[in-house]
Amino acid sequence: MAIDYHDLTAIADALKRVYGEGITPQFNDEATTYNQFPKSERKPRGLGYYGSVRYARAQGTGARGESQKLPDPLVGKFDQFTISPKYIYGSLRLTGPMIEAAKGDMAAFVEGQADAMDDIYQSIIVDLNRMSHSDGFGHLATLSEASDALTNSGTTTWTITCDNDTGVMYLKEGMLVDFYDGASVDESSVASRISSVDAQNKTAEMEPNDGTYKANHPISGFSSYTIATDAVPDGAYVVKMGTRDASHATTDTYYEMMGLNGIFDDGTLLATFEGITVASYPKWKANILGNSSVNRELSLDLMLQSLDVSRTMFGPSGMLTMRMGLGQRRKYANLLLPDVRFQAGELKGGYETLTFAGGDGRTKIVVDPDSRPNKIFIHPEGAIEKYEMMPLGWLDRDQKIHMRSGYDEWDMVLGLYTNLGTERRNACTLIKDLVEPGLWD
Repeated sequence: MAIDYHDLTAIADALKRVYGEGITPQFNDEATTYNQFPKSERKPRGLGYYGSVRYARAQGTGARGESQKLPDPLVGKFDQFTISPKYIYGSLRLTGPMIEAAKGDMAAFVEGQADAMDDIYQSIIVDLNRMSHSDGFGHLATLSEASDALTNSGTTTWTITCDNDTGVMYLKEGMLVDFYDGASVDESSVASRISSVDAQNKTAEMEPNDGTYKANHPISGFSSYTIATDAVPDGAYVVKMGTRDASHATTDTYYEMMGLNGIFDDGTLLATFEGITVASYPKWKANILGNSSVNRELSLDLMLQSLDVSRTMFGPSGMLTMRMGLGQRRKYANLLLPDVRFQAGELKGGYETLTFAGGDGRTKIVVDPDSRPNKIFIHPEGAIEKYEMMPLGWLDRDQKIHMRSGYDEWDMVLGLYTNLGTERRNACTLIKDLVEPGLWD
């Protein structure tokens, strides 16, 4: 007969479970760039905010001899731009039993309704930060090889690989995405949902696509597409669901908030910016320091050149800001480490910044993990602003929480009407085609 004594197995039913407080996030929640842009005093109400830009001053000047005709009274060059708000939402649905069951610390790790509200609020802030680095058309990743084949039975997971510098940095578990083969949507894979993301191997596993989510697709016609067995081709774009029409063009109206990738452009990504056709008005574009799509190493000379370009276009007054990601921060630090010539600083809100000795001490470097790889963005302080028609908040024109008709379910909607814009685009300079060190290399 076994000897009976007090071990963990014997007293298991007498032990309590010790729980922690709250839920520990397993992801990055930084939202540096969006939070740093100042809010403009101009509100894009009505048909949007309209403003005027001057490309050149009046040219009725010149030297003349005695009694010669005076210069012609030539007017300067003007144009009109517009900044329209983008409508950004976060939806939430709670059941009555869930609200009651998850009330109070004794019943759950978190108070259910409060946690759900905080979660969607933080989610929309993080998504706004992602948009701050995009071009309004929701580009998240690019496939480096054909995906696994989909199945129209909707029972098999499939994998995408994005083995490039952007990788899967913008993909999130649970996110709904569309795939585009060049300019056209891949009909067989619309409204696909991400199951898991492997940042180190630059892959993402997709849920079985049985067509559940395409029924609520915001783009007309997508809900009728048939989920097929085809693989998504190599080079296809992964975009946030609903951010592009079936056939995408650079002249399309963008649905997301404008970001740095679109502001710092010369007409390649956006043929029209803030209502002005870039090809017709060459000064209405950012300054691009590229290398014909061949990545090269960052250098101090290249950084100084970018400052010179911005200051030549903008003038000598005001602070300049360089925005870069973690990879270019490493490249910059390695340039200066032998001389220990950089010193960390801190901005309001705890955001870290580096200083750059650009000749007069009026340049700061801001590092954001969401910043586009291979690029550094330089702009004067205050050149980019948030044009906000309605601030972020719960849409409660009648009441904050709404009962779904016929169900013990309750809906809440978070939203804002806003956009990023600039009235001094040719003061913005982009260094692109930079070697991006791998995070896991």
